[in-house]
Amino acid sequence: MTIAQLNKYRRNAAEIRDIEQELDSNHYVADTVSVCTPPSYTPHSKRIDGYLPSGNTLSLLSRLGVLRAEQRACEEYIRGIEDWQTKKMFELRFIDGFSWIQVAHKVGGNTADSCRMKVKRYLQND
Repeated sequence: MTIAQLNKYRRNAAEIRDIEQELDSNHYVADTVSVCTPPSYTPHSKRIDGYLPSGNTLSLLSRLGVLRAEQRACEEYIRGIEDWQTKKMFELRFIDGFSWIQVAHKVGGNTADSCRMKVKRYLQND
């Protein structure tokens, strides 16, 4: 994992929200149809829903998949950090978007520079 990948986490989250909002408002449809299924073949209603395959829907869904995969990779990397304090620094900085000063205050007993260096060293040694 690189610092650049971790720094993209919050930008990716914002882009995911934008894409989901666009897909939901412009491309998502739902309807109810009457169907008969075995063994009784009794008619009943079935809801169908999904995205219309038109315009840029496929490219939006593709981009959404890439962004979600990048998000999961960052989250899994951070979850894999064994030291609680280091993990908390990563979560606060890269997932929650706190400044280094805020990170130092939250984890206690550290300065902003010491937090930044601890994260940098962790990434270099990993």
